[in-house]
Amino acid sequence: MSAVRERGGTSAALRLPEVPWPPRRIRAALRRARRSDWDFRDGRIFGSMCTMPLPLAWESVHAFPTANLGNPGLCPGTARLEEEVVAMLLDLFHAPPLTAQGQILSGGTEANLMALWMAREFTGGTEVVLPSSAHFSLTKAARLLGLTPSWVPVDAHGRMQVQGAARRVRRRTAAVVGLAGSTELGAVDPLDELSRLALSRGVPLHVDAAFGGFVLPFRHELGLPGIPFDFSLPGVTSMTVDPHKMGMAPIPTGSLLTRDRELWRCIEVASPYLTDPTSRSLLGTRPSSSVAGCFAAMMSMGRQGYQGMVRRALALTGRLRSGLEALGLPIVTEPTMNIVAARHPNPRGLQNALLERGWDVSAIREPPALRFVVMPHATRVSVDGLLRELAGILRTHPSAARSPRSRGSRGGAASGRGRTGRARLEPEEVRLPRAPPSG
Repeated sequence: MSAVRERGGTSAALRLPEVPWPPRRIRAALRRARRSDWDFRDGRIFGSMCTMPLPLAWESVHAFPTANLGNPGLCPGTARLEEEVVAMLLDLFHAPPLTAQGQILSGGTEANLMALWMAREFTGGTEVVLPSSAHFSLTKAARLLGLTPSWVPVDAHGRMQVQGAARRVRRRTAAVVGLAGSTELGAVDPLDELSRLALSRGVPLHVDAAFGGFVLPFRHELGLPGIPFDFSLPGVTSMTVDPHKMGMAPIPTGSLLTRDRELWRCIEVASPYLTDPTSRSLLGTRPSSSVAGCFAAMMSMGRQGYQGMVRRALALTGRLRSGLEALGLPIVTEPTMNIVAARHPNPRGLQNALLERGWDVSAIREPPALRFVVMPHATRVSVDGLLRELAGILRTHPSAARSPRSRGSRGGAASGRGRTGRARLEPEEVRLPRAPPSG
């Protein structure tokens, strides 16, 4: 392999330097790399389910650089923080306090893999029933675990068809998976019906609430119709929830929660040379500074902070939805949370045209549509700016017929001034949610 790789017009050395670099040179290289990344604070990212963490949460990560909960006896303080974070999550999602257990992980992919691993070991099953809208991490997990996916169609609103799931559950089924916030539409499967199905057939029900976990509880508390999705449903066996999405925790912070701690024993292996003689996780070394960041985020926000954040996100989603319809782009389905998709015959073309102008959105294939995720870094200013940009594209290029481009290319405008000449939004126009005042 060549010692130098050309990336984005910049040569990246691939060999360990013979002579140590001075700190000044290293910092300069890191600054150059960071300037090439998109920045949530610009308010121009509408294609990601992540956001800028709270400043105190990010600060907390740096205070625990060596924390490794794979060897918890060496970091008892971090272990206590994890217990407290998991306890808060289990309480938020109505888990039975005497039997439930959880763990802070890297994100939804690791959590979904571990959930299906537990289900396979617990049941001995070889198949998993999945909605066609399932996140790709579940496809990965099934492949890694040797489970055969049994795909269930979704309805016109992107929700799993329960009758289709019932036809696919059989003796070989290791688990049924339902979604509490699908990646493409933010749809919530009929989990109350899936819970009854799982109980009647004696199979585990795993809920992927990676995105919806920090939206749905507070949506209900704001007076909107409640959507059952958590351990209050007796058939729910396990849940994936990602605090690094709407929980305002640093990346990477995910979690896996289970109704019964016995599931963790199904994946237990001996680790006699560590301070805990048994390992109940996928990773041996568990980078655990995110536990501190998650604790700081949840304690800083509290219920009032999350309620306010969700209220603002849903209000901006409604504003965006109205603007899209005014541009002649019909929505795919009524938004359940802060995700909205608008139909267009050439969503990739629109996506690429917006990318050229420094806006990140995503496209979905079925139905063909543009997808917008309205995260806490979005503001009224950025939503209106996106709509103006989209209106100009539709007016001057009705078909938006462009050659496909990689979404990894920034187009030079998301941070600072690029070739489009558009400046980033001023910092004072970006309002991250604040925690409620104490006392």
